[in-house]
Amino acid sequence: MPDGSEAAREAAAGAVKQRIFAATREAIVGRRLPPGTKLTEDVIADTFGCGRGPVRWALARLGDEGLVTLVPHRGAFVAQPPLDEAKHLFGARRMLEGGIVRCLCGTRREGGLAPLVACADAEDRAHREGDETAALRLSGDFHLIMADLTGNPIVAAMLRELVSRTILAISVHQRPGSSGCRTHEHRRLIDLMAAGDAEGAAREMEAHLGALEQGLDLSPQPRGGISLRAVLQAVVAPAGA
Repeated sequence: MPDGSEAAREAAAGAVKQRIFAATREAIVGRRLPPGTKLTEDVIADTFGCGRGPVRWALARLGDEGLVTLVPHRGAFVAQPPLDEAKHLFGARRMLEGGIVRCLCGTRREGGLAPLVACADAEDRAHREGDETAALRLSGDFHLIMADLTGNPIVAAMLRELVSRTILAISVHQRPGSSGCRTHEHRRLIDLMAAGDAEGAAREMEAHLGALEQGLDLSPQPRGGISLRAVLQAVVAPAGA
């Protein structure tokens, strides 16, 4: 059994791994790191003041989630889902989320659908204030909250991965000028679930995800260079403020 000092070191090392994982994941899902960005180990290690070991652990875990591609002898890159994978992701989400909204119809859980209403309100505020980064995060959160409300952790974990990978696919293939989730569609889903209209809610979810898929294009716009260090520092800064 490790002594107190060794246990403390292990806990500190674990915290660094989780911090790197969480910050890099947030930067990818928040579309601050575009698909194809090289995730240089030395830059990440220097940003977090650690060795390469924790960085490799975090990148491997992101690879397991499908957010990072690990290329032998070349390094790690933000994943670039091909168009056919994007279509499969939306197909999987339609099957899963259709069941989720049916499950939540007429819910009698404590608090009901209040967390979804609060999320939609926050999404509206973000749009009004012009904070599209926050609006994007909240639009994904809405779907994740629905999964959490089912009380099924396996469903919640499955949707978390699908939502993250869908955001990446949209980053690659989004048609210029198209928009993401629309708050008024989220509110319609809330109203239908509150009314216990399972079939109506399922149809609305089908249309909602279908509209997102229709925004995909085979010819994404070119992207300029970004600074990995600056992006990660911006993500972790609020936590350290």
